[in-house]
Amino acid sequence: MPGEARDIKVTRSLVIGADPVGGRLAEERRILALHFPRFVLDSTTPRAGTWAVARGPLRTFAGTQYDIWIDLPDGYPHSLPQVWPHGWTPVKNPHMYADGTICVMRRRQWSSFFSATAVVAKTAIWLNKYEIWVERQVWPGPQQPH
Repeated sequence: MPGEARDIKVTRSLVIGADPVGGRLAEERRILALHFPRFVLDSTTPRAGTWAVARGPLRTFAGTQYDIWIDLPDGYPHSLPQVWPHGWTPVKNPHMYADGTICVMRRRQWSSFFSATAVVAKTAIWLNKYEIWVERQVWPGPQQPH
């Protein structure tokens, strides 16, 4: 039904098991490098209240490049990461929060098995939909209320 939360389906290569070999950070980096080699996962200089920051560029089907920062909070992986536009300001749209973060999924849809790479992938989808919003003022696909 429209407006109801749906389960998020994530491909197996974007999830992390309960006890990854080498630890969570190493597995996060491995998966990120595999799928988004231009992204880095920095745990040495994270922002306040974060465990690590994933950052890098994403390019849409229209060819526009957007820089993104994804804060992995101190409670990660049990807390939903926050997605921030970096170096650009999105046009006001129905899938942003008042603090400027991008809504790629709802908190109740997050699973501790998801990786930061899954959030990057969801952000790439969001950016393509965002460009349609800017052009037509219509958000494509199903939506959930905020």
